[in-house]
Amino acid sequence: MPVYASFLKLTSEGNKDIAKSRERFELGKKNVERQGGKILSAYYIVSRGEYLIISEFPDEAARVKSMVNTLERGTVSYEVFKVLPVEEFFDIVEK
Repeated sequence: MPVYASFLKLTSEGNKDIAKSRERFELGKKNVERQGGKILSAYYIVSRGEYLIISEFPDEAARVKSMVNTLERGTVSYEVFKVLPVEEFFDIVEK
C-alpha cells in the first residue's frame, strides 16, 4: 500500500483543548482505519509543535477522504507527502 508522511499542526481551535490530544488522536486513528488505512507510526515534533504521522492507505482516494474528515474538525492544519521506501526509489532510478 502507498505510504504517506503527514505533518499536522494544531490550529488555535485545537490548542484550546490541547489536553484532549490523545482523544483526538484516537478519533483520527479510527478515521484512518475506516478508510482502509493504518497508522504505522506517530511522533510529536517538540521544536515545531507538530505531529508527524506515517500511514498507509489502499489508494489516494482513501487518503483524501481521511484528510478531509480530519480537516473538517478544524483542530489541525495538514501537509501530506507520498513517500517511497528508499530501496523502491533506488530500483526505480536504476532501471
